[in-house]
Amino acid sequence: MTRDETKELLMTINAVYPNFRVKPEQMTFTINAWSMLLGDYPADAVQAAFKIYVNTDTTGFAPSINQLIGAMNKVKHNEEKTEGEAWMLVKKAIGDSYYHAEERFAELPPVVQKAVGNPAMLRQWGQCDTEDVNTVIMSNFQRTYKAELSKKEFNDRIPEEVKNLIAEKIPGIEKKE
Repeated sequence: MTRDETKELLMTINAVYPNFRVKPEQMTFTINAWSMLLGDYPADAVQAAFKIYVNTDTTGFAPSINQLIGAMNKVKHNEEKTEGEAWMLVKKAIGDSYYHAEERFAELPPVVQKAVGNPAMLRQWGQCDTEDVNTVIMSNFQRTYKAELSKKEFNDRIPEEVKNLIAEKIPGIEKKE
């Protein structure tokens, strides 16, 4: 999002929310701050997030930068499977995992793969008692999957610029290009 697009967004927010008033002497600072913090996001995604906010918020107050980023991430993460849907994929993979664990594991979405761990885990679960699979293993998987989704959402909120800076400072962390 460019500085001019940020300026336009702030003017739109100002028009929609009468309680959102930036003093003229603070306008440049406000535009610069919002532009810096929203600069990594495409303008159309931020505009869509603003529309989502306007249509779903009931407080009557203008959105913060964090609320707009949150709205963009909600749209992005709505594509993720629920714990139940993810478990059904895993359960299907378990059913054919004795000879084909690697193939079934490769077919799972990346977040589900992280929650499972590795193909050997599918094979191991396939050899367990059905009742254990449908209770204990399911519960543990769903808890792990939920934690992985939370981690993914958190990491998605970190700007690429910051990820690259961290990667430069901490050995062993992959740099994003």
